[in-house]
Amino acid sequence: MGTEEQSLLDEKTYKEGGPLKPYKLVRSKRKTLALTINSEARLIVRAPLRMPEKDILAFIEKKSQWIERKQKQVKDAADRHKPLELDDGESILYLGEQHLVLRKDVPAIVPAIIVEKSRILLPKDMTLEGFVQWMKSQAEALIRDRASYYGTLMGVEYTAVKMSNAKKRWGSCSAQNSLNFAWRLVMCPPWVIDYVVIHELAHISYKDHGPKFWALVATQAPHYKEARAWLRTNHKLVDVI
Repeated sequence: MGTEEQSLLDEKTYKEGGPLKPYKLVRSKRKTLALTINSEARLIVRAPLRMPEKDILAFIEKKSQWIERKQKQVKDAADRHKPLELDDGESILYLGEQHLVLRKDVPAIVPAIIVEKSRILLPKDMTLEGFVQWMKSQAEALIRDRASYYGTLMGVEYTAVKMSNAKKRWGSCSAQNSLNFAWRLVMCPPWVIDYVVIHELAHISYKDHGPKFWALVATQAPHYKEARAWLRTNHKLVDVI
């Protein structure tokens, strides 16, 4: 077993204004220290082979606020992205905002679902499958509207707009300029949805991700880097439902 693999098992602790906190120390033939937070909110410290532990602890202490902030972000994201069971009192992300699920004693007929402020009211007998169908219909109506709006602004024409159950990509544009979007986009903030729509519309003009493509995207979505970052941070949304 190599040095780096063996050091992954090296469990350490540090103390910063409270109880001891665990971290994993990875030593390798590197010249600098680096901190990362994994998907379990665990601190991973990568250090040179011979760096004294006191120097490592001093670096951790210096970065303590950054560590706590990043760990909180990971934990908060995990809470947001728990598999949905549609229980009364559960929370669901809809158009980028958390909504409390409340069951109501009415039959599952139109209008079966009511969205108001920070709540989603559902019939008591509505199944998860029925809720998914509603989410898909909401996504399709919204995305078709945004594609029409931005397509006109960008001067491009598409052949179709379709919803997909994709979990690997949020959108795509075929060689025939047919646009496909993951219906789970409806859980994202409107400005992020707009970015994905603009991204795929831009592929009608440019089939690659070259400078001209990104320049076109930026004309309608100057916030596109922030949108891409949001999607990376929240990629586990695909596992919620």
